[in-house]
Amino acid sequence: VLQTELLIDETLSMVEDLNALSAAKYPELFDVTEKISQSILGELRRQRKREPTGLVIPLERISLEDVTEVGGKAANLGEVYNRVHLPVPQGFAVTAYACQRFLEHNQLDALVADRLKTLDVNDTEKLIGVSLQLRTLILEAEIPQDLEKAILRAAEELEKKTRPPMRLSVRSSATAEDSEASFAGQHSTVLNVSKDHLPAAYREVVASTFNPRAIFYRRRKGYFDEDVIMSVACIAMVDAKTSGVMYTVDPNDSRHGVVMISAVWGLGVSLVEGSTSNDFYQVNKVTGEVEISEKGAKECMLSPDVGGGIKEHEVPASLRQTACLDLSHIRMLLDSGLKLEEHYGYPLDIEWAIDQSGKLFILQARPLRGSQKFGAEEVQQKRGHALKHQPPSGLVLLRGGSTASEGTASGPAYVVTSDHKLHRIPEGAVLIARQTSPRFVPIMGRIGGIVTDVGSVTGHMASVAREFQIPTLVGTGTATETIPHGEEVTIDATNRVVYRGHIDAILKKRKPVNPMKGSPIYNTVHSALKRIAPLNLTDPREENFKPDACQTLHDIIRFSHEMAMQEMFRIGEEVRTESITAVPLKMYLPLRVFVVDLGGGLSLSPGVKEALIEDVSSGPFRGLLKGMTHEDVDWSQDLGVGSRDSGAKVAESLLRDPLAEGPAGGPSYAIIGSYYLNFSARLGFHFTTIDTYCGPQINDNYINFYFKGGAADIGRRTRRAILIAQILWRLGFKVDQKSDMVRGELKKYQSHVLEEKLDMLGRLMGSVRLLDLVLSDDGQVDWYVDEFLEGNYTFKSDPRG
Repeated sequence: VLQTELLIDETLSMVEDLNALSAAKYPELFDVTEKISQSILGELRRQRKREPTGLVIPLERISLEDVTEVGGKAANLGEVYNRVHLPVPQGFAVTAYACQRFLEHNQLDALVADRLKTLDVNDTEKLIGVSLQLRTLILEAEIPQDLEKAILRAAEELEKKTRPPMRLSVRSSATAEDSEASFAGQHSTVLNVSKDHLPAAYREVVASTFNPRAIFYRRRKGYFDEDVIMSVACIAMVDAKTSGVMYTVDPNDSRHGVVMISAVWGLGVSLVEGSTSNDFYQVNKVTGEVEISEKGAKECMLSPDVGGGIKEHEVPASLRQTACLDLSHIRMLLDSGLKLEEHYGYPLDIEWAIDQSGKLFILQARPLRGSQKFGAEEVQQKRGHALKHQPPSGLVLLRGGSTASEGTASGPAYVVTSDHKLHRIPEGAVLIARQTSPRFVPIMGRIGGIVTDVGSVTGHMASVAREFQIPTLVGTGTATETIPHGEEVTIDATNRVVYRGHIDAILKKRKPVNPMKGSPIYNTVHSALKRIAPLNLTDPREENFKPDACQTLHDIIRFSHEMAMQEMFRIGEEVRTESITAVPLKMYLPLRVFVVDLGGGLSLSPGVKEALIEDVSSGPFRGLLKGMTHEDVDWSQDLGVGSRDSGAKVAESLLRDPLAEGPAGGPSYAIIGSYYLNFSARLGFHFTTIDTYCGPQINDNYINFYFKGGAADIGRRTRRAILIAQILWRLGFKVDQKSDMVRGELKKYQSHVLEEKLDMLGRLMGSVRLLDLVLSDDGQVDWYVDEFLEGNYTFKSDPRG
């Protein structure tokens, strides 16, 4: 919203400047701008007020249809119980509306919005500070009397159905949680809670909406803060003999027909947090065969404490090397997983527990997102690439572990200690940690990869790493001991190796990931952009080129720019008056060029109303004109003016009548000084802008080049843009190309070097202006690039025509 407000302010400034320049010729443009701006801001600031619902809803009355009221976790538990008919612990949900009531009762809703409005989540230190403030306020807030009564009444009803003493697992079930975004591990769970401590546990879970990692995660995933309201699931504790997580697909290859199961003794908190070793099983979906069975070193386990909360204690010696699951348990889990996957119609991430009597309970079921698909041929290619480019064995620092998120990355190793401050971790570092942890989520925007001693591919942090496509290797056992802090390393998470140094041969370019795609912010911004970005006013000669035809901010900017240029250059009736401030440039090209001299750019005698190329004293403009008028660049070709001689005649007629429309398009404008040039050209259906300074101080010198548009379809226009980008790159420019747009930048060269580059840009402008009509396939691009750089500016020898 802030960026949009800045854009609107700048647009209004342009409208004000245009009216100041034109003696208020376009007052109606203010109303048009205001109307469009209000429409955009109304969309972005749309209030998301929850409709009143009940405060508490029993689990047996909940299904997926209630997700907006009770959040993803509770809605899915209700769905599993009521529609799939698999066992889940009994319980109830405190609704999102109840949370809204709680915040409003303490006047915290407006305060939260104000604190978060300008928060930069990439500033980790500030993020942690704001988070602490908000959570402290919520933990100290009063629960409305009717809400507290409703929660305690629901707990009493539940107690009648369970074996005393009743203990509850008080879990986050925020709206948007367990949906397209997992929110894995971002919010809090309070375990083994007695009825008397239920209000305090409720406050703690609500406060976790503002954990640093939760704020960061939802912003990066594209959720408005007000989209994530905390419903709380209160479910009966399971006295778990063993617990774990089950994936109904391999998260790194969705065509791999297996179910993956991780298990620990006791409660599964340590497994999802990544603080302990676990057993792992891979089961074939079709045959039920256990393909992989690995026993972890299970030294510690978590159990409910008699006085409340949970306690850690040693695993009995007889169980440390004993598998948590036997074949009957595995089959039971497999059957439940397949049944759930069939019901939902997509892969699932399932939390489960088996109690002391051997009964299985489903504790959570959510979509397993981000799994990649590889065919057999692609898998072979990947393996072949790995073998072909395998670095020398002497560079290997570590082998083993499990791939939590595929990919490669390189950067300085940063070994994290338990008391480490996250904001100190540098950009691009490879994080080396004792265990996986959701607390690393706030830094995932700036680290390159993760390697841990302990952790599971089914843990919370692994889930988020896959969502953000951070190469992650877990459960290596010795990473913090064998990888030196500060040393440059390369991680190959796919093949489970960490190398010393920067290994270019195995580093693969990551496909850009947009974690926001499909999110509420993405959809809202996409809708608002329809009133910002499209350009409807393209041709000043058209009848609709007027203020009331503007439909977007881009239209207003385009209109204001065109009218301002006309006013500044006195085009119109004033072009023949004595007060003219711009002069036409006489050159034998079918172009109209008007020049404003800021000082030292032209050498003209007093009273002269037109300039010759010989009159140009601006160094950068001379360089550009040298290229534009190069003898091998034929501007008359394919312009409908015939030969070069007839092109010269067109140029003569344009000079006699500056208002006439030239075959190459509308007027071009040059603002010049001794060392400065801003050249804005409209050549047919595309636009070119060159802004450059070529002075005696090398650090001041630069060229900025911009090109966009064309007359052909978007495919051909894009090919021409790629062609231009490749030429610029080979000329030494830093290049950015998207669709039919190209930007080029060159800095800090001596002035004579930049003038030579401007010469080449002049040749480029004349040579490629019509190539969008010619480039019918991608294979032509390289030939045209090579021919241009060899001096064939007319491309007459193209064997493909």
